[in-house]
Amino acid sequence: LAQLLAELIQARTRLNFGLRAKSTSAVTFIASSYTRGGAASTLNPEALMEYKDELAAGGCGGSAHESPRDALDSVERVAQVFLRIMDNSAFAGARGNAWRARWTTLVTASTFVFNPAIQPRAFVLLGKLAAHDEVDDDLLYQTLATLRGALASFGETDEALPVSVLLCLVNMVGGLPPDSSYLASLFWVGIAVMQIGHLPLYKVGLNLVAKVVRTLDACGAFLPENGDGFQHFLMSARVAVEKAADQVDDLVGISFRSSFSAALSLLLLRGMEDMSSKDEAYEVLLQVIGVVASCRKWQQADQITTDRKCDLILPYMILILPTASVRKELAHVFTTAGFAIGAETKASLEHGGCVRLLEQ
Repeated sequence: LAQLLAELIQARTRLNFGLRAKSTSAVTFIASSYTRGGAASTLNPEALMEYKDELAAGGCGGSAHESPRDALDSVERVAQVFLRIMDNSAFAGARGNAWRARWTTLVTASTFVFNPAIQPRAFVLLGKLAAHDEVDDDLLYQTLATLRGALASFGETDEALPVSVLLCLVNMVGGLPPDSSYLASLFWVGIAVMQIGHLPLYKVGLNLVAKVVRTLDACGAFLPENGDGFQHFLMSARVAVEKAADQVDDLVGISFRSSFSAALSLLLLRGMEDMSSKDEAYEVLLQVIGVVASCRKWQQADQITTDRKCDLILPYMILILPTASVRKELAHVFTTAGFAIGAETKASLEHGGCVRLLEQ
């Protein structure tokens, strides 16, 4: 607890509360900003002038040109601090649970009421709270309904609400029960958001896709009884929204129906080309390669033709290899893909042996 309290006075934490100067205490700032009179307290403009430099950044703890995502990230960090305090042994048990339940009730009351200033922050808080508890399908349905409305009225200058709802969904995924009817469908929600092409939405959609794949893999959804594992399971979940998904594919110029791996690779290419999302896209590619390779290990080799094996994994390998080469991670990528890498093979990779290894 002492460590948590010490973190609250550090500069990076103070910025999340809108405090920039290192000399100002949060308690002093609040107390000095009000004039106490009887039973009521009123804002004191003259006292606030002493802190004008701290407030000049816009009151959100960052730059006056702070992006909506930066503001939401600040809310997320503040929520994480409070949750860590509640999880501390000093407050664990009945008291911490009561605080969290009360907080969840207050946040939920604001989350589904339209308010451009409060609603995005409420969704971020709801997501952080949901990550500590099991999420029921009714709450997820309401969240998806809000996302539909937010995207319907979306403009590139007003991205806070859809981004916040997507951040909430990313955190909710881990709290969904394994048999939730929405879990696999959320993969296609993330894909559709990535297909919109707006970079802030693309990055959050990428996070959602990664979280869903990781969660489904942990639940055993990609085991051999599901056909080709990864690809077959997700395409089966697409049936419920197939008509709308095909229309979006036509607009973007890709086809998951024709080649799942090629379509997903083309979507991830956008992330690999942008420096702000390249690391995330690379990690998702590596994650997908690992999942697909694991599915292949569970299957009988004579049940899959060579062409079918290439269709399952080759597009991902083609996309990731140039970046892996620059990062000196070729051996790691091939190991993740299920190839046996010895000392001689590592030397071959360093001298351009990628194609020969893939031919094996």
